[in-house]
Amino acid sequence: MKGTMRSITRTLVAITWLACFAFPSYSEPGNLSVLKSEIKQYHDSGSYQKELERVLYQAQDYILKQAEINQKQKNPKKLAIVLDIDETSISNYNSIIHRDFGADLNQIHKDILEANAPVIAPTLALYKAAMEHNVAIFFVTGRHLSELKATRLNLLRAGFKNWAGLYLRPDTYRDSSIVPFKTKARESITKQGYTIVASIGDQQSDLKGGYMQKGFKLPNPFYHLP
Repeated sequence: MKGTMRSITRTLVAITWLACFAFPSYSEPGNLSVLKSEIKQYHDSGSYQKELERVLYQAQDYILKQAEINQKQKNPKKLAIVLDIDETSISNYNSIIHRDFGADLNQIHKDILEANAPVIAPTLALYKAAMEHNVAIFFVTGRHLSELKATRLNLLRAGFKNWAGLYLRPDTYRDSSIVPFKTKARESITKQGYTIVASIGDQQSDLKGGYMQKGFKLPNPFYHLP
């Protein structure tokens, strides 16, 4: 009898253990209206700006140190950095709020064609410092190639006057993740003889795929791109 009870107990424990994996329990997610209010407060309180500045200052310090080390070498390398565009170099916050955090691709496309998104000032400061230290600038963005003209215009209006390359994904790109495109873009840059000392972006997908010495993740509670 005792042996039977122990066997039953072991069976019940095993079933319970398997159920934890087969049927995961989910707690109720945060209320959408509350989350929107919290994101607005995070931005408007200055906390978002402070976090942007903290990461970008770290990135700038790292880039300039790498440039100084490189300049002392007998055969210095061609150094470069990769910058994302949206929520990294320019801000779409006003449009995001106007759309109440929601939009379809047509609405986003129309906003991009306006070419009036304001600059993210600490990124522009980093850009200028890198240029002064002979570090080439490449922009790699998830925007589509059909938005090239508007994207170039917006960058110029924001103060980014020169760059070594601007990569936009093809309009025919169908992968659910932007990682393969951005990885291939960085690979292309390295094949041009550059060493990418830093990749800076607001999505984890900006930091995946290699072809960089170091990645810097900026805050973005507004949306996610895999």
